[in-house]
Amino acid sequence: MKTHDIDAVTRDLNPSPGTPVSDAAWAELSDGITATVEDTTPITQLAPRRTPARPRLVLAAACTLLIGGVVAAAVVNRPDQNQPQALSFTERGDKLIVRVVDPTADPKRYNAEFKKMGLNIKVKAVPVSPPSVGGMFSFTAANSAELDQLRPLEPGEKCNGTLNASDPGCQLGLEVPKNYTGKTEILFGRKAKPGEMYQHMSLSATEKGEALEGLAIANKTVGAALPLIESRGVKVHAYYASSDRPHFKDIAKPADDWFVHGASPFAPDEVTLYVGPTPDK
Repeated sequence: MKTHDIDAVTRDLNPSPGTPVSDAAWAELSDGITATVEDTTPITQLAPRRTPARPRLVLAAACTLLIGGVVAAAVVNRPDQNQPQALSFTERGDKLIVRVVDPTADPKRYNAEFKKMGLNIKVKAVPVSPPSVGGMFSFTAANSAELDQLRPLEPGEKCNGTLNASDPGCQLGLEVPKNYTGKTEILFGRKAKPGEMYQHMSLSATEKGEALEGLAIANKTVGAALPLIESRGVKVHAYYASSDRPHFKDIAKPADDWFVHGASPFAPDEVTLYVGPTPDK
């Protein structure tokens, strides 16, 4: 197992002169710069997206869990008619398949439904960027034996009847033993409040659903890029000098003739820019 290690990130992002470095690479490195490590508990990272270190063992889910609809199968818990369920639990042998029916529900509802099923699983909502709202990002447990019993399910995996990956009732989910006795916490993505730093985000602020979606700012000068960014109602939270790699120090606003190398989401309508005195070749 490994601890959070910025050197492990920069080792692969410290190219020789003249080697191209992608927008996504700078954005990925920003995760290591801005992440807060609470202690040295072992971490297993399975996705190249930002998830803060936890004081217990962490397994990062591989994809975003954007879910709506109902699993049409042998659902073993049925809510009262005046209280729609937030989760669905489907029996499959000695396992339960859990899928989110209402991604906007208060986490207290998820916790109550897990408790109803006899599972000591809690859901904690954390602020995330727009494409990640409704996502299930990590599972924590007291030890690896407990953690190994939890398995994320890909879209279309272990569906019932005619359900398939295109059906909202058959998206990403979680498989857990019916007799699971572990104590587990799931991080679930919620909409961030104004000024609230994201705890999970896309690799680049120009990716689909992010504040600068589709905006071509790479290798534009700062003077040319800032009006484009501001036209989206977005402001720059901080600048990092790409030329200082592998240290990447934050700097004051650079001269207008510096070049933008990349951008990463930071908070609602705020981004971090990576810049340098020359274009990123």
